[in-house]
Amino acid sequence: MKRSTKIITTVALTVGLVGGAAAIGKKHYGSHEKRAEYVVSYITEELELDSTQSQALDVLKDQMMSARETMKTKPMREEAMNLLNAETFDRAGALEMITAKTAAVNEQAPDMVNAFGDFFDSLNTEQKAEITELMKEHRGKGGRHKHRG
Repeated sequence: MKRSTKIITTVALTVGLVGGAAAIGKKHYGSHEKRAEYVVSYITEELELDSTQSQALDVLKDQMMSARETMKTKPMREEAMNLLNAETFDRAGALEMITAKTAAVNEQAPDMVNAFGDFFDSLNTEQKAEITELMKEHRGKGGRHKHRG
């Protein structure tokens, strides 16, 4: 596997782990913030992160939580329900909603990628291998996606 493919895969998996853990956190931990803190402490312990690495992981967590809040908009849900309950489907309105959501993702993406890059670049070779292994172990454990082996 090419080095760039490994890096992209690891980025996607780590962001997925942190983001997914934060997303399902309320169900198991009372709040998304508590779940995110748990995941950060788990990763810190498993990878034996030093203070610089822990700080980079905290920045990544904060960025993910910020992105989560930006993406979670109740008015958009209400607008979507209005579109679905209307007599005819408002294609222009739906496209406008999607464009707004895409713009929000595009706005958050550079900061999230930079935060992840800073964290990932701070890891040594063994830690990078270990985080990849952790991602494989936790694949699909959010309850909705079961690993079919």
